[in-house]
Amino acid sequence: MPPRLLIPIAAVFLALCACLDLASAQQTVQQPAQPASGPGGKDYPHAHYRVTSGGQGDDAWYVFEPTDPQPVSAPLAIILHGYFEYSGYSQMQLLIEHTVRKGNLVIYPRWQTSLVQPCAGPADIEPCMKSAINGIRGALGYLQSDMNRVQPQLDKASYFGFSFGGIITTNLANRWQGLGMPEPKVVFLDDPDDGGYAGNNEPTLDPYLSGIPATTLFECHSGASGVFKETYVGTGGPTTAEGQPRPDASCNTVFPRLTSVPARNKSLVMTSDDNHGSPALSSGHGVCARSTADAYAWGFCWKVWDALRSCASSGTDCQYALGDTPEHRYIGTWSDGVPVIGLKVQDEAPIRATPVPARQPAPAATTSRAGSFDCSALLALAAIAGWRRRRTKAGFDQDLPNGHGADSRP
Repeated sequence: MPPRLLIPIAAVFLALCACLDLASAQQTVQQPAQPASGPGGKDYPHAHYRVTSGGQGDDAWYVFEPTDPQPVSAPLAIILHGYFEYSGYSQMQLLIEHTVRKGNLVIYPRWQTSLVQPCAGPADIEPCMKSAINGIRGALGYLQSDMNRVQPQLDKASYFGFSFGGIITTNLANRWQGLGMPEPKVVFLDDPDDGGYAGNNEPTLDPYLSGIPATTLFECHSGASGVFKETYVGTGGPTTAEGQPRPDASCNTVFPRLTSVPARNKSLVMTSDDNHGSPALSSGHGVCARSTADAYAWGFCWKVWDALRSCASSGTDCQYALGDTPEHRYIGTWSDGVPVIGLKVQDEAPIRATPVPARQPAPAATTSRAGSFDCSALLALAAIAGWRRRRTKAGFDQDLPNGHGADSRP
């Protein structure tokens, strides 16, 4: 071997040994850490944020403004909670904090005050729709009446909705023009669901979604262990559906109705349970609405949410949020170098939990976005190499493995 090759090979070998020592020192395999930069990363341009509440009863709202430094204006992000958020904003607090510190102005309409107020779940969604609309209008009016507040950039409006709030969000995006709402540049849904009590497959969703602009970037997520696994217990659907899972609900109901949005601008995605390390990653209902942030928060929810907005506003980071790309599928790497099970990405429904996607290694561009040496990337390469089929001395092929939410529906 030429001497000039010995130094770089030795450097890689020593780095790998250091990573292996670090991994072996950990008693348990740990979840991937939040990346230092990029979509979902912790490179926050604003150190703090200001919270203001207003409105009354079912029409209450919260406004979150980025501060330190405070911008004159900021892109508008409207985030809608799921069922059972009668006060406060705890259900979506982590997503809100990430979004506002990334430089966005967040409006959070708190559209519910009790189990049946203002609407009894899927029995009649319209009173809840009205409350959300009044909350958004009230918050916008408050901001626009005081130039000392961060002003909303209405031409850069994005919408996020969880569970029942995902159904409200979709209907708002569909009716935006008639309602006088900001045009939806981005829509991101997390396990949208009306509870399944009035019908098996989201009867409160608008039957036609052609009002959503073709330019809207749209991602719909359903967890493999979320709505799809829940059994139908309502009375509004066929009796043969009672007690059966709902595999065609949630995003599998929403996605076929997105006829106005071209395939290049929308993705149907699914997370899977991954028990490789501790704590395990759950794909149960509310992947993006956890009370404690995990790798699915920054590696999927925050990453995609950030990238959708960047893609819509500047045409950047699109590969992290749209299409079946390595950047979109990649969620992170466990501390022992094994990649997390990749995001399942499709451009048409239905999406199913099986087969479970492969573990998605870090794309080449992702391994360097932290700005420093990352052991997980090097360990991932070693782990992947260990899975490959190798030829033994006996001359035959042998597999040498490397070894190994908050429910807000009514």
